[in-house]
Amino acid sequence: MYLDCFKNYNKPYLRIVHNVYHNENGKVKQKRITLKNLGPLSNYDDGKPDLLIRLREKFKNGELVDLTEFDLKEIQDKKDTVPISEINLKLNPKNIGYFFLNQIYNELGIDTILNRIKSDSKIEYDLNGLTKLLVFGRILDPQSKKKTFENKEKYMFPITTCEDGKDIYKVLDVLEENSKKIQNRMNTRIKNSSIGRKTTLTYYDVTNYYFETMYGDDDVYELDENNEIVKDEKGNPVIVQKGFRKIGVSKENNKGPIVQMGLFIDNNGIPVSHKLFSGNTQDKTTFKNVLENDVDEMDLGHIVVVADNGMNTQENKYLLVAKGNGYIVSKSVKRSWKSQRKWALDETDYKIITNSKNEVVFKYKSRINEITLTYKNCDGTKTSKKVKEKEIIYWSKKHYERELNQNKKFIEYLESCKKHPDKLKDKERKSQQFIKTVDVDKETGEIIHPEKVIVFLDEKLNKYKETLGYYSIVTSEIDEDDKEVINKYHGLSRIEDSFRIIKSDLEGRPIYVWTEEHIKAHFLICFIALTIIRIIQHKILKYENKSTINVDGWEQGITAEKIKEALNNFQADSIYLDYYKITEINEEISKILKSNGIDFKFEKYNIQEIKSLRTMLNNIGI
Repeated sequence: MYLDCFKNYNKPYLRIVHNVYHNENGKVKQKRITLKNLGPLSNYDDGKPDLLIRLREKFKNGELVDLTEFDLKEIQDKKDTVPISEINLKLNPKNIGYFFLNQIYNELGIDTILNRIKSDSKIEYDLNGLTKLLVFGRILDPQSKKKTFENKEKYMFPITTCEDGKDIYKVLDVLEENSKKIQNRMNTRIKNSSIGRKTTLTYYDVTNYYFETMYGDDDVYELDENNEIVKDEKGNPVIVQKGFRKIGVSKENNKGPIVQMGLFIDNNGIPVSHKLFSGNTQDKTTFKNVLENDVDEMDLGHIVVVADNGMNTQENKYLLVAKGNGYIVSKSVKRSWKSQRKWALDETDYKIITNSKNEVVFKYKSRINEITLTYKNCDGTKTSKKVKEKEIIYWSKKHYERELNQNKKFIEYLESCKKHPDKLKDKERKSQQFIKTVDVDKETGEIIHPEKVIVFLDEKLNKYKETLGYYSIVTSEIDEDDKEVINKYHGLSRIEDSFRIIKSDLEGRPIYVWTEEHIKAHFLICFIALTIIRIIQHKILKYENKSTINVDGWEQGITAEKIKEALNNFQADSIYLDYYKITEINEEISKILKSNGIDFKFEKYNIQEIKSLRTMLNNIGI
């Protein structure tokens, strides 16, 4: 039942109508029945704008007419004439998939801390509601901050009371300022939940994100009283503030400015902490900052950090073992082959895995080395610590064949360069380790003539071929089984998957905000969104009795893409009165419900039933 405005002889009139649906030859037909005519619209004109909108609001609240005069029993009985599930109209569908996101968001304690921040700082706008809008929008339908605000009416129940879209940028400032508090609160809630924090194995990696601009941010230098740049004892300008968006080594070969992100995740694949750095920051230098300023404050207990070769520095390993923690990091075989070659090529002590044809497909062995880790203190002094480290070397037939195929063209290219040296300009950096150029007199052979001749170092090329298929890992966990260490290292692919979700499913880049504060807030929103998705995936894996720490188990429950699609398409469309056309509960939504211990089916298709689902979810913990 609703207030309808129609024209009679081009003059607007008001009437109260309701829609009835019935089957006609197997098709759903709609019939509009007039309950009461209210006369010309002009009778209600008070000279103020938005007359019809205000009249409809009054009607909805029972202020325009006495709704009790209408006998709605007959209308409500007709809901069984045509099953609502068969009505295919789309009038104004509202999303109800966000119920699942809202439940986890609140359980992570984000609402509590934001409401406290608002109260303490006397913020007048809806800080928590706008943050929810940004997080839910990032998962369901990633768009610009402005567009996300404009779509706030897409949700079944209002998420925010804010009416001014400019407030959303004020929220970004607050989120950036309180990023560490929010991450710490999320960590505490996860630690105390049924999921818990599994940090005996913690993964760390770095990636970067690009911007739709070719211009980065300049450094800000210290100036003296004459407004000239101050220089240090080495003659270098003293930087007061380092530019944030900088040209660096992009993981996606983008030529524009980037920012670096360091990310920690636990053994369940649930994010622990993240931090952003200037685009030209080296990967290895980010680890110290994140470990000392973020992870140490979270009281995670004993952790073993798994990272790639970029984190394999004496300083990073020292920081871990000095505090009783551990590490599993890769070691470059090609750079270490001189010290590893004799040991690696010696078949003694290898543990061998063969296939059905008795072919070696995998082999590995280890040795214990005593090493000295050195750490440079803030005052320039150095601290050393002797530790025992296990070094594991392993060879994989699968990786060997892949590398052989990848390097085949490169080796053929080097051979062709012997006859056509000009080709070296194409890949000079990669090729230079296998060649050298000398000035030589072609007739006498004396190195006196300024003509360049290329000499190929076949011995180096042969050693390069020897390394194909070999990988190396070093770890502080000397009592850990070799194969177990290898498996744990391979789990690093999980963090790569997290980066992929941020970049693709959450559309974390390219980035369209440009201030450092707003960029950091943008990625905090992505971090929260990723955490919510991972918790949903974790619950589903537990419900299906699948391993949450299996390297191949990440996407076996539901992929992030499927979660996004299912929640975005889960909608309720108002048909008449308080009755709704509800999107069918598909396999994905059913899994999410059951993983929360809820077996829910819509039967009445009314507003009370939708609220009942929301209440049930709000009472579920993480």
